[in-house]
Amino acid sequence: MDSNRITDIFLSFREVNQSMHHAIWNASEDLGLTPIQLMVLKILDKTPQIGVSELADCLFVGNSATSGIVDRMVKMGLLIRERGERDRRSVRLRITHKGEELYNQANERRMQMMEPLMQMDESDVNELIKIHKKIVALLEKTENLERG
Repeated sequence: MDSNRITDIFLSFREVNQSMHHAIWNASEDLGLTPIQLMVLKILDKTPQIGVSELADCLFVGNSATSGIVDRMVKMGLLIRERGERDRRSVRLRITHKGEELYNQANERRMQMMEPLMQMDESDVNELIKIHKKIVALLEKTENLERG
């Protein structure tokens, strides 16, 4: 196995990830949000009435960390916790009007910062996505073999 090849692939992904993270950080920081808070707003915008456990799964973090993030966002007036009508133990999260406004502003800013990506040829983008899917499939296959 060529470890230099693996290192090169890893570093390439890391570099792109850092550039995108930096753009997201700048888009959220100006509005007083952290990138994870921006992600929470994005998830709740797409999946209203989600529970904390489901949110944790979407964020790839634990329930306790997610609860802390949600607590801070509720105090900021960005989210509301709502009890289920049928099951009072169930708690669902909902984005507030203030949260929607901040998300829209941050998303607009993020899209402006990502605008240079539109200069990529469509064929390059399609090839990039194809390669990403291939990498995910290969890694998942390896992971499944180790489990099974």
